[in-house]
Amino acid sequence: MTISFPKSSHHSGLRVMIRNPHPKKERHGDCGVRAICLAFDLDYNKVWNAATKMKQMNAPLYKYNYGGGYVEYKKSKATATRGLSKTDLIDTLAFLNIDAVYKTTAYKEIGRDIQMYFHAGNLPERCIAHIPRHWVAVKNGSIWDSYDSRGTRLRKLRGYVCLREDD
Repeated sequence: MTISFPKSSHHSGLRVMIRNPHPKKERHGDCGVRAICLAFDLDYNKVWNAATKMKQMNAPLYKYNYGGGYVEYKKSKATATRGLSKTDLIDTLAFLNIDAVYKTTAYKEIGRDIQMYFHAGNLPERCIAHIPRHWVAVKNGSIWDSYDSRGTRLRKLRGYVCLREDD
């Protein structure tokens, strides 16, 4: 039995489902982790640990010069709490054995860039949408996020991550 909702009156054509998978319901820049959890129904801590590992692996080594010719290289101590890059998000999904692919929605036309907008018609049924400075889960015509990230004006859609089989 599926639940059917009326069409959204929002200009994006998407409804909003307010959900926060964080165990303490905190919001602090972990949108990539939340989007993975909500899009693929995974445990928050498992995804956060995987994302932190991938973020640290992708970060460069830091050089510390202590003077006297003593130099030490250390790994990054970055965590998934302050957001994920496109590479970090794709690597996290691969680490979690999810076969996903990033699809860019922008394309070049002679002399200018053409950008798609964050709209239901531009997205697959289940994906993680990449809008400027944010990742958001999209399932069944709704965004699943800890706040209404649809915006009051049209938002650009940089791309989206979907399962390779949905491609």
